[in-house]
This record gives sequence, structure tokens and C-alpha cells, in this order.
Amino acid sequence: MSASATGIRGTNTAPASATAMPTRKYDVADVISLLDVNQYPLLAILTNAGKDPVTKQGKAMKKVETIDPQFKWFEDEFGKRQLTGSGNVDPDGGNLTLTAQTQYLQAGDVIMVAAQKWVFEVQSVTDVDTVVVGAELGGATGAAASAAGDVWLIGNVNEEGATLRAIKSTLAAEVYGYAQIFRTPIGITETAKNSKMWTKENDFDYQRRKKGIEHMIDIERAFLFGKRGIVTSGTHPKRFTAGILSRITTYSTANVDTEAEFETWLESLFAHGNSEKYLFSSAAVVSMINGWAKGKLQVMAADKAYGLRIVTYNSPHGTVHIIKHPLLTGTTYGNYAIGLDMECLTYRYLSNRDTKLLTNRQANGEDSQVDEYLSEVGLQMEQTSRHAIMSMGAL
Repeated sequence: MSASATGIRGTNTAPASATAMPTRKYDVADVISLLDVNQYPLLAILTNAGKDPVTKQGKAMKKVETIDPQFKWFEDEFGKRQLTGSGNVDPDGGNLTLTAQTQYLQAGDVIMVAAQKWVFEVQSVTDVDTVVVGAELGGATGAAASAAGDVWLIGNVNEEGATLRAIKSTLAAEVYGYAQIFRTPIGITETAKNSKMWTKENDFDYQRRKKGIEHMIDIERAFLFGKRGIVTSGTHPKRFTAGILSRITTYSTANVDTEAEFETWLESLFAHGNSEKYLFSSAAVVSMINGWAKGKLQVMAADKAYGLRIVTYNSPHGTVHIIKHPLLTGTTYGNYAIGLDMECLTYRYLSNRDTKLLTNRQANGEDSQVDEYLSEVGLQMEQTSRHAIMSMGAL
């Protein structure tokens, strides 16, 4: 039964709840706001690099098809020129210990024991740990001294009219990764789908938009934190793609929290590879860098930034493009920054299985509509020594 009201009617006498079928229509925003939609900057670069920044047309250079869920590549490196010595070496010549490294040397090579600045010619290779050297070429005399530390291969020497030296080369190593299946379903009853909502956007359309973003965030998380693996105990295999953090092992540095320590870490980041790299940083690391580098930071032009805010830091070691990554949060990863040589990263997708919205996935006769985002993709990350990790705290 309706309640009785006395006097002039105002807005306070209209029902106040949308669920109470109000006669008063509130000013409701016609598009629902979403929080933190820009949470996949790595994918933004990998899937857009090479496209026209305005039209978004063209080929994405960092996306490559794979015809098998296990994709492979080969990695190689230059012959080693920096070795590590141990024990002592006599300036008059004799044995020099290079544990498990003599495969990089042969007779006629010229080496320098850096600790003493002594230079020797390799006379012969005894075994996997030992070479025999001649007398120190600069005429050094005296007692044997430490050979611990760097031993540099600084070239080779050859007699006039000599025959060819032995041919040495490195062997390319096979590396592999997996394409992982990501699935994100969306469903709504036909009744709800056809009901008039307060917002301009139909609830199903809104859920499609929202779940599409969540789907990409899930892939981004796997590309950061995942570990390569395969489970074959079920009817069919489950494959897991390798994430960046599980692949970088050579250069990982903890407790980087001053400008000097950051510059030292950049030495590691730029030890190999390109002189221009990307730094995906937690908010804390961005704030730390901003604290001392305000005069050195430049904002990248929008048409080169893939829709992201990218700030460039120029160091004598190389150029760093800094991107705040909102997935680097929490007590551990909230102190992290990941330096990447983007030339070595590729987004791999199985043939016809790149991200798609598949419609009408509901069962036959079901009075609803079910759609699904599906991707079978993986990250190919080459040459892990061209990347580096840092943390303001523990790793």
C-alpha cells in the first residue's frame, strides 16, 4: 500500500534506490569506470612495435607465429676472451691453472695475467684445467706470483711461413619455450542481456570489455612471473610459458638504493647487447630515480610510446627508457625493476590461436550467451645476459 505524504513533493519523497524502481532518475555515468586499465605495458610494446602509431595498422614486429606449442630458437656467443685463473704462475714460464676453461685456448695464443700484468705465449694445452706458458714476454723475473682473477686472451702469434692454426668455434645452443593456453569466459542470461540498464553500455558489453583487459593482464603476469613447465598427467598436456624473472640469473642485484649503486647496476645491464634498453619499474624504484635524476629525465614523444608514459634516462653506460609497471607491487616485487633488451623478446602465438573473442560458447539449449577470450601464446626471451634485475631490497 502506498504511503501518504503531505505538502509539496521534493526529491526526498521519490524512492532513493535504483532497485526500488524509482520515479526519480539519478545522474548516473553512462560508462562504468575501470581501475588501472594500463597494467600490461610489456604486451603493449610487444604487440604494437612496428605498427603505425596513429592508425595502429601494420605488422607487429615483435609478434611471431609458431606452428607448434613448443617453439625453439638457437643462441650463440663469441669465443671467450676473459678467463679466470687460480694458483700461481712463474714469470719464467710453466703451468697455469684455468679450471675447466682451457678449451678456449691453443698453442700460439697470447694471454695476460691481469693481477701481475704479465703477458705469456701459450706453449701447449695439458688438460681441461692446465696450460703451459713460455717465459713472460716483458722480461719479468722473480718468484711465482698469484694468477687469481682475470686472465685475458689478447690475440695470437704466428711464425713466418707457419701452417694454419687449429680452427675453433662455438656451438649454438638450442633453447625452447611453450605457448600457454589462457581462457577467460564471460556469460549472461538472455533475460539480463535484454534488460534496460542504468548505464548506456549493456552489462554484457561491459563485461566483455573488462574481461578482455583482465585476459591481457593474466598474460602479462605469466610473462613476468611464470616458469616454464609441462604437465602430462592428464588427458592432454598443460604447458606453462617461462616468465622473465625465472630466466634472468646472470645479473641480479639486491639493495640498489642510491644513485651510485644504480649506476653500478647499469654496468651489468649494459654489459652485453644494445645501448638502449627498457626498464620496467615498480613505483618505488621510479620515485627513487626521480629523486636524484630530475634534470636527466626526458618524456618520450607520444607517437613513440605505444600509448604508455615512458621517461628516458641517459647514462654514460646507455639509454634507459623507464616505464612504471603496476604489476610490480607488494612487499617483494614492489622494490623491483627489470631491465630488458627488447630486441631479444618476442611474443609467440600458435597458428590461429592469437588472442580471440570466441562467441556463443554456451551449451545447446541454454538460455544465455557465453563468450570467451582465448589465447595460446608464450614469451621467447633470448640471451639472458643482455637483461638484468635490481631491487631496492632483497631479491
